[in-house]
Amino acid sequence: MTEAPPPPSGGPADLLSLERLPPPIVEPIRDAVIMPVGPDAGISCGVFRSDGSFCDLSRTRISKSRFSAVPDHPGHASRPALEGTYLFGGIGRHHFGHFIMETLARLWAMDGRQDRFDGLILLPMHKTDFGAVLRRRMLSFFRLMGCDMPLHLVRTPVTAQTLYLPAQGFGHMQWATGTDEFRRYVRERIDRNCPAIGPDKIYISRSKLKFSHQRVDQEVRIEKLMKSAGYAIFHPQRHSIRAQCQVYRAAHTIVGGDGSAFHLAPFAMQSETRLGLIQRRPRVDAIEAIAQQIEAFATIDLVQLNPMKKAEDEDAVLQNKDSAAPISFHKLKEQLEAAHLI
Repeated sequence: MTEAPPPPSGGPADLLSLERLPPPIVEPIRDAVIMPVGPDAGISCGVFRSDGSFCDLSRTRISKSRFSAVPDHPGHASRPALEGTYLFGGIGRHHFGHFIMETLARLWAMDGRQDRFDGLILLPMHKTDFGAVLRRRMLSFFRLMGCDMPLHLVRTPVTAQTLYLPAQGFGHMQWATGTDEFRRYVRERIDRNCPAIGPDKIYISRSKLKFSHQRVDQEVRIEKLMKSAGYAIFHPQRHSIRAQCQVYRAAHTIVGGDGSAFHLAPFAMQSETRLGLIQRRPRVDAIEAIAQQIEAFATIDLVQLNPMKKAEDEDAVLQNKDSAAPISFHKLKEQLEAAHLI
């Protein structure tokens, strides 16, 4: 980890690019002013230095094409002060995929240095009960990552005596490969804390998700096919994060539709795992980013399967929230057979 001295003004804006990850640097800031997520659509939030300049590294990549917006400075009004030394963790996201891509992305800076921090600063999304999500599900992930320091959920402007601000080490699209530091950090902790427990072959199913557009088309039929080929049907949302990692570490063959599960699975999969990644939506860029993440985090045999039917209007398919994007079951079966996955 390289510590970056505070820039004289404005911040290292050139370090933030949609095309490439920022370098693994950490900026130490004295008397940092931390702004929570605002109610605006731009998800404005972040950190100001004591001289009033904004820290661009505190912006979070929140999608394919944008970062969180720069907030207004709160002025000189009195605000709570946090005594001690803190690590900036960025935005607290309750959606599982975004949680992995955004909320965990700065924890790499903790590696070997946890004793210097009095807490981790997180900025919950506006009007979400992120605390409840943490208690119910996500807190165990922090513990799994070796983060047992207090978590401070900032909802109003505060000042931190000393704040260490890391660059994101992982994120959406081109950032999905992660930095060397981030990959090493998560792989080492999951290998250490999650013994391999589970079946040899799993099909990661989306059939029990709440909304039909989240699922794979004809998935119940696909499940029957996979069961007949010796696969255990695995619904990750029904298991703890630790249990999911244990199952992914144990499996030698994994098949499933693209989605959030395949942001977590590469953290745990072992070398020489065979993986069949099924494209379930007409977003080539999204599945390519997932494939790049998988190949960056684990040395595996990855097979990309595209059984989707041709759509006359891809935008219409993307906007259809009532049903899954149509696939050809016959085509999928042929592709699975050709790849020797069934």
